[in-house]
Amino acid sequence: MALGQRYHLVGIGGSGMSGLASILFAQGREISGSDLKWSPEAERLSGLGVPVRVGHDGGCISPDLDGVIISSAISSDNAEVVAAREKHIPVVRRLHAVASLLEEYSSIGVVGSHGKSTTTAMIATLLRALGFSPSYLIGAYCPNLGGNAHLGGGEWFVAEVDESDGLFTEIRPTIAVLTNIGRDHLQTYRSEEAIRQAFRQYVLQAGRAVLSIDDVHVRAVAADVPDAITVGLSADADLRARDVRHERFRTSFELSYRGESLGRRSITAPGTHNVLNALCALGAAVAAGADPAAAADALVAISLPHRRFEVLEENGVTVVDDFAHTPEEVEATLRAIREGWSGRRIVAVFQPHRYTRTLSMGRDFGRAFSGADVVIVTNIYSACERAVPGVSAAGIVDAVLETTDSLVYFIPDKDEVVAHLKALIRPGDFIISVGAGDIWTVTEELANFLKEGSFCIA
Repeated sequence: MALGQRYHLVGIGGSGMSGLASILFAQGREISGSDLKWSPEAERLSGLGVPVRVGHDGGCISPDLDGVIISSAISSDNAEVVAAREKHIPVVRRLHAVASLLEEYSSIGVVGSHGKSTTTAMIATLLRALGFSPSYLIGAYCPNLGGNAHLGGGEWFVAEVDESDGLFTEIRPTIAVLTNIGRDHLQTYRSEEAIRQAFRQYVLQAGRAVLSIDDVHVRAVAADVPDAITVGLSADADLRARDVRHERFRTSFELSYRGESLGRRSITAPGTHNVLNALCALGAAVAAGADPAAAADALVAISLPHRRFEVLEENGVTVVDDFAHTPEEVEATLRAIREGWSGRRIVAVFQPHRYTRTLSMGRDFGRAFSGADVVIVTNIYSACERAVPGVSAAGIVDAVLETTDSLVYFIPDKDEVVAHLKALIRPGDFIISVGAGDIWTVTEELANFLKEGSFCIA
């Protein structure tokens, strides 16, 4: 589908929709949008000259629009969606719009169950440092890139591609990057095999592929893609890291490409999972035509996106916020702390995300939190889902209690967590909030409390 000139975006303040709006606006298209509440992204777009309104009103849908773009979070009975259909204006899913956008470029589409935003940001950073002037669309704000989207002057467009609604297989990138395949979004795919097949289809229809083969399911896909660039810690990976060393916020490793040493390299990001993300980014840069050694030199430029191991306070007590919200992500994040901050007491504050996710994998969080000394669990963040009878955060609490030796607290109201933390923390603690909802407000308030000096570090 060729993109038109005038679009209205419903839910324009979301991370994915706001980035798309930024790109379309930068291309000279006429853009407007709406959202349920005002947000920093809405503020930024408004400052650029994009009309943004709070609330959804069918009366704002002009009959001369080329389309109304919606995210998967927008229901079919939304007033603006209903008005668009009544006026015979096409209602376009966000990923369909992204697919049309990418057809205008040589594209790098990043998929995977975990690490998409970080890997996409790393690729954009490397290509920018190497002079490619890439365009990019990322599902998180990236401080070092100045935002979550940018229209560059080069031929390459780097995009994070979300698999949650199942539409991502309609995108056919020049280069497909697959970070890993996990068990998630079962409300869409119904089975783990269906998820694996969808990722496989996405990779097979791309021009080239970069595959992280430490993941057993990605390795299975690689067997069908003989010309892929494979990455990982595995000895048979084309782009390989070994002798990984963890030094708090910095991780270093010996790097080689197809048997040739590229020397010892480091990234400003903790954890083995971020080494794998960086390898995927390097592989994508090489697939796009970059010299491997030059791409490795550019690793010094990368930094993590917003809410990806984001440090809020580091003064006797370390306070970090992270977007991790699946068992695999939580486990990897806690392992990164254990590896980089040996001997610290880890206090993890977890807000489960979505009833459907809690239903399908709630028991798995028991194992995931084995790396924490203290675990605080709050109520589920619904993300606009309806409550599922019998599903609650209490099930996760039970799983952690049964599986770990952690000290566990269930504090349903997250607004009460800060008071509990103030009484609980002690010098040397590493406190981390994990979750894709608004749990970051807890650690932000705690960090402000510590900055004010109300807590005495012995």
